[in-house]
Amino acid sequence: MAKPPDPQRNIPRQDRARRTVEAFFEATAQLLNGGPDSAVTTNRIAERAGFSIGTLYRYFSGKPSLFTAMAIHEMDRQEREVCAALADTRADTVADIVRLAVRPALGAFKGRTIVRAKLVRAALGIPGMGERYEQMITAISRALVVAVTTKALDCTHHPSPAAEFIMMRGVIGAIRSDVVFGDGNRVGTVEFEDALIESVSLHFTR
Repeated sequence: MAKPPDPQRNIPRQDRARRTVEAFFEATAQLLNGGPDSAVTTNRIAERAGFSIGTLYRYFSGKPSLFTAMAIHEMDRQEREVCAALADTRADTVADIVRLAVRPALGAFKGRTIVRAKLVRAALGIPGMGERYEQMITAISRALVVAVTTKALDCTHHPSPAAEFIMMRGVIGAIRSDVVFGDGNRVGTVEFEDALIESVSLHFTR
């Protein structure tokens, strides 16, 4: 099995280094969101971030490495924040708890659907990226089942292992279909969010 990729040359352990990396991420997102992929070069990213190209190459070997790091950063953030929210919530209904897992998935990359689509396409063939995705979605799914079955007063059914595997992967699959292969107009609407929440909630209430 391939190991999850670690594309950064220097791991940003200090606050200043983290801020530098985050500046590169934000600059890249702005450029991806505002124009064609051909306009997103390492020189333009460095310029937009306010650093030299040499500084960029201290952290990343090139644009693919930067894209990979952005995708991993977002998965790390989602797993950490969603699992914490599910563990700490005082919500006591299935729908309200499920919403804590679904809404962040809809708002990944600060809600920039164009950025999300381009990074997902770029990451599809990267060795180890699938394993990292599986780690994230498995952790979130487990945290969701634990939170709902222990906190929701209207929970009447404990999902099977198969249902636990399917529920959040179905959510991500629907979002990806709209963002990557569709026009991205469904993500961000109340109707789409409610439909996703209902589809997951059914695993706990039937």
